[in-house]
Amino acid sequence: MTIPYTFRNKKLLDKALTHPSFTKASQVGENDYERLEFFGDSILSMVITELLYKKHINATDSKLSIMHSNLVNSQSLAKVAISINLGKYLIMDEGEEIAGGRDNVKNLENAMEALIAAVYLDSNYETVAAFIKKLWRPLLNDKSIGEKDKKSLLQEWAQRDNGALPIYKIVKREGVAHSPTFTISVTAHDMQAIGIGKSKKEAEQNAATALLSQINELEKKN
Repeated sequence: MTIPYTFRNKKLLDKALTHPSFTKASQVGENDYERLEFFGDSILSMVITELLYKKHINATDSKLSIMHSNLVNSQSLAKVAISINLGKYLIMDEGEEIAGGRDNVKNLENAMEALIAAVYLDSNYETVAAFIKKLWRPLLNDKSIGEKDKKSLLQEWAQRDNGALPIYKIVKREGVAHSPTFTISVTAHDMQAIGIGKSKKEAEQNAATALLSQINELEKKN
């Protein structure tokens, strides 16, 4: 599958696909996807909110909030980007490409948000809403979107006894500035786990997942 939209203004498409590493290396100025990414994030949030509100007429606001969060998070954006082979079309410098930039979750997330903004600017709200609905259909129909994320589940577990929140700390940040890898620790009730990810959010989720696995194993033994 490729991008299911034909641009009238090709410059918008080019901008949505241009990684910051390319503009810095070629010194072409602010012509990458960062501003579009900011705009696209809000557009996606609005469209997903509307789709959920209309589809799940009996869902509570808290349930809708969980579904919304799961549909607009890094993992969902990256999944959609992969489904249209977006990484293949990204414009980046050689260093970023060698570092695996085309498969980098953060890059895919950012470019997907930028692409959404570009489609909106090239057309209108109705068109971008249809664009999002088409690409997100498999996720919208996935029953697991109503499940809480691992950080939320860990927080609930930690607060059962004394109300203490899990503590997340950055252990290490590696890689180039525009494409770092984070190692984050999480501590709760004297238990600790480590998570690694291409963004802080991803690393925190992975750390929470690892700690929940420890907790489940401990509870099985008891």
